[in-house]
Amino acid sequence: MSKIKSLLVATDFSDDARQAVLRAAFLAAEQGAELELLHVMSGPLLSHMRELFKLSSDADTKLVDDARRMLGELAEDVAGQTGLTAIPRVLVGHVVDEIISASDQADMLVLGVRGLNRLRDLLIGTTAERLLYRCKRPVLVSKRPPHGPYQHVIVPVDLSPHSIVALRMAVQIAPQANITIIHAFDVPFEGKLWLAGVAEEEIHHYRAQARIKAQEEIEKLMQDSGDASLRLRSVIEHGDATRIILEQEEMSDPDLIVIGKHGESVMGELLLGSVARHVLSNSRCDVLVANG
Repeated sequence: MSKIKSLLVATDFSDDARQAVLRAAFLAAEQGAELELLHVMSGPLLSHMRELFKLSSDADTKLVDDARRMLGELAEDVAGQTGLTAIPRVLVGHVVDEIISASDQADMLVLGVRGLNRLRDLLIGTTAERLLYRCKRPVLVSKRPPHGPYQHVIVPVDLSPHSIVALRMAVQIAPQANITIIHAFDVPFEGKLWLAGVAEEEIHHYRAQARIKAQEEIEKLMQDSGDASLRLRSVIEHGDATRIILEQEEMSDPDLIVIGKHGESVMGELLLGSVARHVLSNSRCDVLVANG
């Protein structure tokens, strides 16, 4: 996996976004990467405000200048806490479009889980969620104030080729962390087997075989991770993936969950279908959606 050379963190100056900036700064410092702070002012919203409040022709310039000042102060705060010089940039346009375009030039996009407009987020989905639909880069969604490097990471896997991408990403951004690989398995057509009257003992035999096969594949996955295998452990359970992942989070209190994605569309083809979306919504720790 290529070294992370640049991180882009999008901020709207909300509390969640500010803690995302700090997390990105710590991560950039750990990786020796460049950090860019981006604030996008909504062009359509500026136009609406200008018409609604009869603002003067230079009002846009003043608002943009004020955003530049705030972003500059944020960059100074980052430098004071991490020693890292961040590059501030203010753009005007459609917020999601501008962030997506800017993220194409970075190795990772970092976001806060919610912004200033909580009601709008509830009605049409968070900006983070809408970005996840479209972003082709790994996306780190910050949910907690950072207190140093990641120490414990959960990596749910479906044993597809995308699983190794997620695991390698976890190893890369959390080089000192203990990593728990989680796999939820089931027996194909198990519900139909029950309905068909197949004996309980036989179904449990199928489950045991599925568990053995999963364990073998996870052991290979761990071996493929190289030296990091010493920091890996696995949890293999039968049942609903969302429930198992969130229960493991509750029990082990990780600071990051890394989820792989399939194909070009994030939310349409995330690991195990809708599982990642539920984890993103209901988990309490940071979530990294690894693209590969």
